[in-house]
Amino acid sequence: MILCIACGNSKKQKEQAAMMAHMKPTVVAGEVVAGSYTVAEKFPGTLVAHDVVELRPDVTGYLEAIRVPDGSNVTKGQPLYDIDRSRYVAAYGQVAASQQQAEADLAFKQRDYDRYKSLLDHDAISKQTVDQAHTALLTAQANVAAAKASVARAGTDVSHAVVRAPVSGKIGIVEIKVGDIVNAGQTLINTLVNEHPMFADIDIPQNRLPEFIRIRKGQTGNKFYIQFGDGSRYGEEGKIFTINNIVDPQAGTVRIRLAFQNKDGMLKSGMSIVVVMQYATPASQIAIPAKAIIQNLSESSVFTLSKDNVIGAATIVPGPITDTMQLVASGLKAGDRIVVEGTQRVKPGDTVNVAGAGAAKH
Repeated sequence: MILCIACGNSKKQKEQAAMMAHMKPTVVAGEVVAGSYTVAEKFPGTLVAHDVVELRPDVTGYLEAIRVPDGSNVTKGQPLYDIDRSRYVAAYGQVAASQQQAEADLAFKQRDYDRYKSLLDHDAISKQTVDQAHTALLTAQANVAAAKASVARAGTDVSHAVVRAPVSGKIGIVEIKVGDIVNAGQTLINTLVNEHPMFADIDIPQNRLPEFIRIRKGQTGNKFYIQFGDGSRYGEEGKIFTINNIVDPQAGTVRIRLAFQNKDGMLKSGMSIVVVMQYATPASQIAIPAKAIIQNLSESSVFTLSKDNVIGAATIVPGPITDTMQLVASGLKAGDRIVVEGTQRVKPGDTVNVAGAGAAKH
């Protein structure tokens, strides 16, 4: 009789245990493992030409001639546009004549001073007369210097009546036509762009600055590519050209400038592009399925599992995403078990059933 009661209690306990197990939520779990991953991080960027120069005249007059067609590749110093120079040539002739007069007057004053000084040595003239001659000589010298400055300025005006390329590059579409009046320092004639190399500017969070400094020093194997709006990639690989020396206080970002070769002219200044930074992680890198992450405001976490299948929580610092895997900078270690599916049905402290136990790296 006692044995029968014991058998009955045992059977009932098993049924209750089975019922409780059936009532436990079931989750899919995975074990965190370390491995090497190929990451392709994307940063929105803007292309900036090596040089962008607005061609504005230094003199006023009407446009007399266009020497090169629109879209031409030009070299530094090459004549591009002619502005009527007749008034500047006339002004140059006038100041050149004034310089000759000033030099002739200087020669006359020099002879007077030399003669008076010689007479003073023999007490044949008053010192006051010599002093007056010396003052006249200094005035004549100043007049010659002023005349030479006027000649130089007039010569500059004559020279600047020819608009030359300040740098090598490609000119755009001319903004005016022959016969139009251009005003010194105001009228935009054209824009000259040096497209080789082309720069790509991206902004990175300030906490990643040490990482990009190491990349610039060549201490990592990071590669940079340009991705266009249609998803295609530009063929040339880029390199970090410079890192800005200030942090944007509002955005908390630092500007990185990359340089790309642009021999075929496919890259144009002002284009919006995506810069892809591709690299391989160390073999010790932790990654988990992105769907396992629980996002709460600015905090990221995952549900962990004890050996007894009790739910816990771990705050993580996520890194970049590669395919469906989320790289984890901190918060987990190899061997940890996490909930991959079913996070919405459980909370910390719950005991769960585990289905499909396996590695978190798939």
